[in-house]
Amino acid sequence: MSFFLRSYNNVSHQNFMVQPASSGILNAHRQMQFTLPTNAMLHLSKTRLYFTMSTASGNVDTAGRLAAAKSIIDRIQIDAGGVSLSSGCASSSVLAQCIDNMRTIQEDPVTSHTQMYRGTSGVDGRDILSVSEAYTNINNAQCFSIELGPWFQTMAPNMLPTQILPTLQVTIYLSGNATVVSSCKLNAAVGGTPAFVDPVAAGASATQATYTLDNYTLGVSAYSLDDGVFDQTLAARLNSSEGLEASFCNYESFSNTFSTGSTRVSSAASSLDKVIVAFRAAGFGDAKPAIGAAGYNNALVAGLDNAGVLDQPECQGAKFINNAANFTTPSALPSAAADNWAKLPNMSIQVNNVRFPSYDARIGAQTYELLKEAFETDKTASQSLVEYVENRCQLAYKFNLPQSQAMRARSGLNLQGSNSSILIEAVGDKTGLTNDGNIMVFIESTQIVKIMAGKQLMVVS
Repeated sequence: MSFFLRSYNNVSHQNFMVQPASSGILNAHRQMQFTLPTNAMLHLSKTRLYFTMSTASGNVDTAGRLAAAKSIIDRIQIDAGGVSLSSGCASSSVLAQCIDNMRTIQEDPVTSHTQMYRGTSGVDGRDILSVSEAYTNINNAQCFSIELGPWFQTMAPNMLPTQILPTLQVTIYLSGNATVVSSCKLNAAVGGTPAFVDPVAAGASATQATYTLDNYTLGVSAYSLDDGVFDQTLAARLNSSEGLEASFCNYESFSNTFSTGSTRVSSAASSLDKVIVAFRAAGFGDAKPAIGAAGYNNALVAGLDNAGVLDQPECQGAKFINNAANFTTPSALPSAAADNWAKLPNMSIQVNNVRFPSYDARIGAQTYELLKEAFETDKTASQSLVEYVENRCQLAYKFNLPQSQAMRARSGLNLQGSNSSILIEAVGDKTGLTNDGNIMVFIESTQIVKIMAGKQLMVVS
């Protein structure tokens, strides 16, 4: 038993709503900017972006359906007095999906729109069977709130006193229409139930449904600690030769066509923590409907009438994924033909010609277990192996110690001094590869922000 009690004097807490530098309706590929409060201790992981959003159909016989609300973010840039703390990771929505695929508990669906709505909106309860998903922006209405990604979630210490930093500016770059909105076909030219199948007949061209964003503000949680001992300790460290060190997880992204069964990227990180790889089918950025997850009761058939539905309770309801966030094996789908399972490729990750793991890991059970180890979890969002292979197919390999982030420890591979080569390659029999899909590679590393007296900053990558 422990009877030790810590006491902090004169603690106060307040929440603020930060307005953007400029307001107005935004659409795809636009940006918004916020300036964080100064002279406060911000709880960064509690920072949320609030907004409302609507879709508009591309064709008269299609209806737009929103993906997860966080998919609007393509990249977030953090600047401090003109110094770039993080330039952000392009295709952040894909990275967010990689992380969500490894969650055992789904993100709160109330304000983050994690579920795709077909007939009834979970936001306002309206019937949306025959219309695109749209929500009011009147009287500054806000329907959604989302977290702001790795920099805010992983910064340690997460309670950051902004009085020792230059003014922090947050710039959010928005994703494209196909990343945020699925274009679903209506059963009739006017009205009907949206069908999550190809939105146009063969040979015709679809028009992508679009989205708009409005009433966006940034909610921050701020603390004040009026404690002389704390202030003196902070000042003493700032004036020392070491200064103060804060750390965060940084991500770099690379995209390529997996046409030859291999792709090569580079990194010079001083602490390479993880390599994450996601595969997407060709046409991931086209005007497409949502994809039904394998094994789920997507047609909502009663009883055992649908032979493709798994028996576990989690699969008796429907599950749909935006086409741009659907990760699938770079080979032919196992559910398409009986012999495709045997054609799943073996994968290898090489750093400076050293292989990780030491054996060829076949997509399926082997890559899935390595993936769980890399994300330090015992269970993922997948309910079956076929769902992992056809809807959440990603690879990952971990290079740092377990729980490094919790310990504030840098323990990954040190690649400084050279622009190290990282090769992701299908090895062995490649006859099953489609050779036209997309591969996304994310390089995770620990970066240090060294804070000195006079609000001087230095970022060590």
